[in-house]
Parts: sequence; structure tokens; C-alpha cells
Amino acid sequence: MRLSRIEIENFKGIAAKQVIDLAPITLLFGANSAGKSTILQALHYLREVLSRANPDPDQTLAGGLIDLGGFANLIHANDLNRTMTIKIVIDGVDGFGADHLPLNAGGSLTAPEFEQLPIRYLLGENTDLKDYAVVQSVGVSVSVAWSELNAQPYVSSITVQLDNKDVATISSPPQSGRAILSDINFEHDLFHRIVDQIEPDEPDEGLSKHPLADEVAELSREMADSDAVPESSYRVSIKTVKGALPDLNSTLTSDLRDPDVSKVEFERASPRVRGLENLLDELVAGPMRVARDYLNETTYIGPLREIPSRGFQPKLSPDEARWAQGLAAWDLLYSDRKGDLLKRVNFWLSGKDRLGTNYEILRTERRDIPTTSRMHQLFARGITEDDLSELQEAYTDLHPTNEIVLRDFAQNITVSPVDVGVGVSQMIPVVVACLKKNPGVVMVEQPELHIHPAIQVGLGDLFLSATSADLNSMSDGKTLLIETHSEHIMLRLLRRVRETSNNQLPPGAMSAQAKDIAVIYVENSDQTVEFKRMKVDSDGDFSDRWPRGFFRERAKELF
Repeated sequence: MRLSRIEIENFKGIAAKQVIDLAPITLLFGANSAGKSTILQALHYLREVLSRANPDPDQTLAGGLIDLGGFANLIHANDLNRTMTIKIVIDGVDGFGADHLPLNAGGSLTAPEFEQLPIRYLLGENTDLKDYAVVQSVGVSVSVAWSELNAQPYVSSITVQLDNKDVATISSPPQSGRAILSDINFEHDLFHRIVDQIEPDEPDEGLSKHPLADEVAELSREMADSDAVPESSYRVSIKTVKGALPDLNSTLTSDLRDPDVSKVEFERASPRVRGLENLLDELVAGPMRVARDYLNETTYIGPLREIPSRGFQPKLSPDEARWAQGLAAWDLLYSDRKGDLLKRVNFWLSGKDRLGTNYEILRTERRDIPTTSRMHQLFARGITEDDLSELQEAYTDLHPTNEIVLRDFAQNITVSPVDVGVGVSQMIPVVVACLKKNPGVVMVEQPELHIHPAIQVGLGDLFLSATSADLNSMSDGKTLLIETHSEHIMLRLLRRVRETSNNQLPPGAMSAQAKDIAVIYVENSDQTVEFKRMKVDSDGDFSDRWPRGFFRERAKELF
């Protein structure tokens, strides 16, 4: 599962819509304050909207230094008359989020009108409909505007896509309770009857090609009495919680009414209404849940990572916000009882052909003797042979404390993280984030901070491993967004592309193809921030000229 594209309009320094195509590894280059962090902040913002229904966030779920400052600070040029739009496209969604999709979780449409619709998407390779009903990409576009009436931002519209085709749009004015579902794409493949594709030669007299359109027209109060209204104008009133944003923790509900049910108290029990609402929930709210859940898997590591203090103890309850300063990585190492993560981290830290730091991480156990304890009293007055049994019992009662230390191979000593070079302590959170077993986006700012160039090139190989499905045994591996100034990381990645193309990979090295890497140059003009993807060919070279020269500062110093 990959985040393959993000589109941003009227967000911070971005004015006109910018489309940024991403790769499993995306490197963001550019001058300081050019706008490299804009992509990361846009993803944080979108997550706040989908996860917490909050279009006006300051501190985010990611924690750290991410203080967005609210909508008024984020809208381009601080112009409250503009509408901000952020869209993401996620590829390879097969099987992800099925528990949050009612039909995929075993629900039923209840209405026979929909039995022949290929709507059971995201089910995985075991579905009989995999050739045409398994969606490979989900797109969600969220627009936020400012309400003068309420003096606050609201979600003005959300458009959902499946396989790069629009499904429908929910739009809303600032006033609550007036959201509508419209622009329903009845031509989408998922809305056609299965008989059209499975048995094309079988006559289908009496079967409408668009049963969804038929039901919307029949059940919608606005459409039921008019056959002259075109399908493109069909609309359904939708219940939402924040402008156009529905409650993603509940089934999508509408104001549909069944004309065949006369008593108002029984209208909501109509199988036809329930069936259509379940279908709309799966096709409209379902992709929003997939996007929300995917963004909730985000790991963000900021540019300044804290060094664990002497005697550091981990948080017992997981706290995502601690990733921003890197401390969550140490929490994870402490809680790794089986040692699987620790082995993978040490493989990269100490491996000669990996990062080669000459350090490995050890988890040790310590028992402290309080000065008020009986054991301390025994030692203070002097141990006799008669004290041995009592001493053994007192030792057993001491509470063990776990501790993480680093072993220095060169000097064959163990040291606390505060006693090693800053570069090693800054790098360990990046290594742990890349190797921990969960899919999603890993965002890292300045992974090269305080790190020797020889180790920086090793980070390039680490990033390739992090995006490998074989390593993670999860989905399709991670998606990395790396904000960096490191020429060395980029050159290692380009080298692996070249070696893969020429069949010259060193033993044990990770392979790479040009499509696995996106190098994006971020430039800030007077009007807007622009993102230019530098095309990489199969020889590991850039097809495009680097804007304003290729690391021109380096060239000036050398030549």
C-alpha cells in the first residue's frame, strides 16, 4: 500500500494547485524555507480533519514541533476568501481497512436491487470478482473554507475516487444539516450489473444498466416525482458532523424515504433505504475511512531528536507524539521482549556493509538497592555466613529495571546513549522507524543530522529496505517522505538504480529501480511554492537539468 500522489491548493506557500507524484522513497530537496515541509504539514492537516473532524488545528496528533497554527495561518496569503484543497491517492489498497467497510466486514445490502452490483471491493485476491471489482487505488479530496457567519473553518466538500474515477461528492454550506451527496458517477464500473461483464451474451431485457441511479431516483424525495431530472443532477441529503464530513465511525445516513412505506415510523426500517445507505456508505464513506486509517499509521520524526537521559525509562502506554523527538523509538526497543526488532536494528547499526557505526544496542537488567532496604543494612554492617539465606531472599525481592545501553566494539565497553556521539543517537530513531513492522508513511526531516557521510550513504540502503515488502512482510512496505539536504543519500540511491540496471549489485545490496525513487526539488517563487520532480533514468542519472545547477555550491568549491 503506497501513498502515490498528493495534490495541494491554497495551503501555506502554495497558491495554484500543485500535483506531487510520489514514489516508495521520495526525497525533498531545496533551500531553507523553500517549502519542503509543506507536503508533510499538508498530510498532518488532512489527518486532523479525517481523524478528529478538526479543520482548525494547532498542535497535531504527530506532536513535536508540528504546530499548524490553525486555518487562518495555513490558508495561502492568509486570505480567508480562498478555499484550501488537499487530495491524496493511495495505491495498492487491496485488503486494507476491510474491517471498517461494512460490506467487506460481512454486512448486507438487504435490498435485492443491488445483488448484481460488483461493489465488494478491497477484499483481496480470494474474491470471485477480482478481475473487475477489486479497487486498486483510493482518492480522497477535502476542501476547507472559512465561514464568516460562524467565524471558523468548515469542510466545504469531499470528493471520493476509486481507481482514479470520481464516485461522488459531498458538499455543504457553512450551516449545519444541509450537506448533500451529488455528482454521483453512475458510469463507474462498480455501479454496473455483474451480468454485463460475466455473461455478456445473456439477454438482460428488463434489467437497468444503472440500478443505483434507479434507486436514488425512486427513494430521493427530490427526484421521485420528476422523471425529467438528468442523472447528473441527482442528489441526496446526507447527515454530517462538520460541514461535508460525515461521521466516519457510524454508517452513512441520509434523508431517503421509501415511497412504498406509508407510516413514517417504519420508513427507516425499509430494506430498500437501508440497502442504499449501506451501498453509499461503502462507496463514499468507506474510502474516507481507508484514507483516515492509512494516515493514522504515519510515523513522523522531526529534525531534532532527543537523547535518552541517564536512567531513561520508557512510557508504559504508547504515545505517538514521542516519535517527533525520537523517544518513541527507545520506548519500542525497551518493549521489544522477543528481541526481533533489536536484532534488525543491530544488523543495520553494526553491519560492515550497512551503517557500520561500530555500535550495537543491548538491553540489560539492573537491580537497585535502596539505602533503606534490609539488604543495604546487611552490607553496611558486614555480611556473615548466617546472612546468606536472608541475603538471597532480599535479592529476589529487588525489582529489576530494564536499561538500554550501547556496546562500543572498538573499546569493548558498554555506554549510555548520552555518552556516545550525537550522530548515533540522532540516527537510531530513524533506523527504528524504518525497521518497525507496520505499514504506512514514514516522514523524516533531516535524517543526516550530525551523521558522517560514510553513514549517510548507508541510510540510502536502509530506506530501500524499509520500502521492501519482503523485509516487512506487510502489505507493500512503507512509503518514505524524506526532507533532506544530503547529497550522499541521493547518490547511494542513484548508484543502486545503476547497479541494478547493469546487473552489478554487490552481494547483499538492495536492488532499486528508477520508479522506486522520486527526487523533488522545491523552489519558492514570489507567488507560490513549486515542486519539480527530477526524472531518474535506468542508469541512475537525472534526465532533467537540476534547477540552478546540480548542487552548485559543491561544484564551486571543487572547481
